[in-house]
Amino acid sequence: MNDTIRIWRSPQSAFGCFQKVVDPRLEETFTALDVYTDAELATIAASGFNAIWVHGNINSVVRTAVFPELGLDAELHQQRLNVLTERASKHNIKVFIYCQPPRALPSDSMFWQHHPDVAGQPENIVDDCGVTVELRSLCTSSDEVKTYLRQAAAELARKVPDLGGIIMITASEYPSHCWGRRGRIMLADGSFSHAEMQCPRCAARKPESVVAEIINLIHDGIRSVSNEMKIIAWNWSWTFYVPSPCSEIISALPRDVILLVDFERGGSKVIMGKERIIDEYSLGFPGPSEQFMKSLKAARQCGLQVMAKLQFGTTHELATVPNLPVMGNVFAKADAVRMMELTGFMGCWNFGNMITANTAGFNAFLTGQLSDNCETALREFAAKYFPGCDPVGVATAWLKFGNAMDCYPFSIPFLYSGPANFSFVLPMEPAPLTGIPVGRSWLLDERGDDMSSAISGYSIEEVIAGFEQLFAIWREGLTQFKSAVGNSPHAVSELNTATVCYHSFRSIANFCKVFRLRKNWTDANLSEYREIVADELANLEGVLPILENDKRFGYHIEAHGYQYDADSVRMRLQKIYADKQVRM
Repeated sequence: MNDTIRIWRSPQSAFGCFQKVVDPRLEETFTALDVYTDAELATIAASGFNAIWVHGNINSVVRTAVFPELGLDAELHQQRLNVLTERASKHNIKVFIYCQPPRALPSDSMFWQHHPDVAGQPENIVDDCGVTVELRSLCTSSDEVKTYLRQAAAELARKVPDLGGIIMITASEYPSHCWGRRGRIMLADGSFSHAEMQCPRCAARKPESVVAEIINLIHDGIRSVSNEMKIIAWNWSWTFYVPSPCSEIISALPRDVILLVDFERGGSKVIMGKERIIDEYSLGFPGPSEQFMKSLKAARQCGLQVMAKLQFGTTHELATVPNLPVMGNVFAKADAVRMMELTGFMGCWNFGNMITANTAGFNAFLTGQLSDNCETALREFAAKYFPGCDPVGVATAWLKFGNAMDCYPFSIPFLYSGPANFSFVLPMEPAPLTGIPVGRSWLLDERGDDMSSAISGYSIEEVIAGFEQLFAIWREGLTQFKSAVGNSPHAVSELNTATVCYHSFRSIANFCKVFRLRKNWTDANLSEYREIVADELANLEGVLPILENDKRFGYHIEAHGYQYDADSVRMRLQKIYADKQVRM
């Protein structure tokens, strides 16, 4: 598998956030050069990767004659990207620009005074600060915008000639083309709503045609300059527009486009006795999903190469640890990529990208040099990664951790607005709920006590039962891991991780129990509340020594900040101990 594209990124690199007024110094195509030092690139290369991805906004990175108001700082971005590609090449690493062309612009931008005829669908977004901003799409049904996309892509290939390629997303991460957030929108329960299209030009077209056209325009622009650059089209949320496997889009792609396919999305799994939808990255679900397999088949029927999009470090299931050590599932993912002879993978998003046993294991399993039997391969890897360990015991523990994750009450609402990433510091009081939500799981929001929005498809009783079973099984694996892993440097860090995961899952269960009590609080609940809080105090005291000595924990790479740390956990302990009702 030495010729596969193996894409990673540094946890120090900042994806950037929405800027109403663009400051080029805050965009990753500017900042990446300072992050990807020779030392950082050497670490990534030594860990088994041969490419990195950098978030770029085409509107910023290039300037064209069509819309000269865009890309005023393009030369600066290009200069820094060229230095980065040259530096990365010394480590046999290619640089890929991840982009979403064309990105929408604020409705009050001066751009629209010069180009009112290309204004498309308006969309509102809530920025990272919670402020609602109206944007307007550059309508890709306009000939001017089509010309812009071709010229912008050609200019990128011309001005950054050693770029490895681009990775395009064409659904609704940010507002982009008019159909970006219109049409079929999948809800958390798997059903669909419909968002009406207001752009009269695009309303007369099918969204799948618009998506395929954008990819073709970018392709044609790049190919007018370079036949070497890779052009990767990511199928993320194409099911908004047409049912899986989205053959209408796949069949319209140029044959030298590589299709990047979500590995777990579109899968299903029995959790708490019911079949549940897996519509996010998951380490608890080995994959590949049925949707992935259908997309793979459709792509190969059209002669397209396929890559897998996955996260094998950690996911929103628990993002404030360096990795979820479910190595049996990591093996399953890597083995599938190898056996299906995929062109490569993009192994992380803008978090879940620390170098850990998961990264080492995935790349080791990918080579095919270890056994093709999961348990045997885990033993072989453990013996190499933890010199002096009991490999049988380590493999048994890893498999037990995977079994525990089968109890995780997986749902989009729970992942995005649930307590998992910061349960150690959420408020617990013997009183009715304040109504303040726990906040968005991937950002540094104010943290409240109300997780109502996280419960969807499950009852709170099912969520509690799921986590109680999860941490009980995990505890069994942790006991085995402690006795087997040894004391090598990797062993210490991975034992810390497995231990913090255990305490996190236990804390989530405790918070959910208190939430259930506080929803209908009466003083009659006080005795049960004290029992829960007593367990949580013991839980926090158990995890605190690790947090004091290992600063990897609590840090959310997407937010670039700590969701919790030793000081905040210590403060929570003090607050609970100070509560007179707890001490009664």
